[in-house]
Amino acid sequence: MVPAGARGGGSGGGGGCGGGGGCQSWRAAGGAVMEGQRWLPLEANPEVTNQFLKQLGLHPNWQFVDVYGMEPELLSMVPRPVCAVLLLFPITEKYEVFRTEEEEKIKSQGQDVTSSVYFMKQTISNACGTIGLIHAIANNKDKMHFESGSTLKKFLEESVSMSPEERAKYLENYDAIRVTHETSAHEGQTESSSPSSPQPHSSHCRAKASSLCHHASLPWGKRNHVGPAKATSPSLRLRRWRPFLRLPSLGLHSVAPSIDEKVDLHFIALVHVDGHLYELDGRKPFPINHGKTSDETLLEDAIEVCKKFMERDPDELRFNAIALSAA
Repeated sequence: MVPAGARGGGSGGGGGCGGGGGCQSWRAAGGAVMEGQRWLPLEANPEVTNQFLKQLGLHPNWQFVDVYGMEPELLSMVPRPVCAVLLLFPITEKYEVFRTEEEEKIKSQGQDVTSSVYFMKQTISNACGTIGLIHAIANNKDKMHFESGSTLKKFLEESVSMSPEERAKYLENYDAIRVTHETSAHEGQTESSSPSSPQPHSSHCRAKASSLCHHASLPWGKRNHVGPAKATSPSLRLRRWRPFLRLPSLGLHSVAPSIDEKVDLHFIALVHVDGHLYELDGRKPFPINHGKTSDETLLEDAIEVCKKFMERDPDELRFNAIALSAA
């Protein structure tokens, strides 16, 4: 067992991001609010994330794809192999209570964390999407192909020996990634709802809203709570997670949101490193080891973790997942 504050390699300890994590203007249970840089939120949208990574110099031999649901037949639609899963979820009071309890338990009992894990903290508000992508690529670097002069490859090589806190600080000053992030965030907004739609608050990291969002398609979380007959319906099986309810924090803007708007959704990455499944969340002080996994079972094992997030907030609909799959 490894003490929580004495992790090797990429999993160094330290406190959370000012109590409020990476969510600028979002007050955590402890009352603290994070200050610092703020970026526009990135969408949980394969088209946006793939274009973002392409602009950072990643060859498209691996691509993000939608995960349409948690049932086996829906998971079978995801191309294999899968090397990472990104989960978008709401930061709620229930989740913050769980996060505090989880951190205290790990600090007390310890956990095994391999030094091979690349982990970085989040000190930039709304950067959870980019940090999730960095976590996904960095922990699968041996599988990736990079273009000559790749910005992302350069960042990973230069930060490999840094602590999680140093990597966070390095990203703050890494203009090439910041500019690409902002470009991708603006591009994602061009597919959002019509100008006549109400303009709710921006989410921390947005779920995609497309021209089809007026259809009565169910959000990912809600769809996975219907009965088996409905879950396998062709009308549901091929639909992306598209919020059709007017929820106040989904960020369905027809133009790019203000950088100061309220945020409450967050990205994490789930990756396989040295035979174990790790949850990588820059708001947390260290990676979370969720037990054994393999290249063959990563998707199913990651979805089991996603289910736990959903079970903690059974009334929430705002969950979405995308998987990094071989193209």
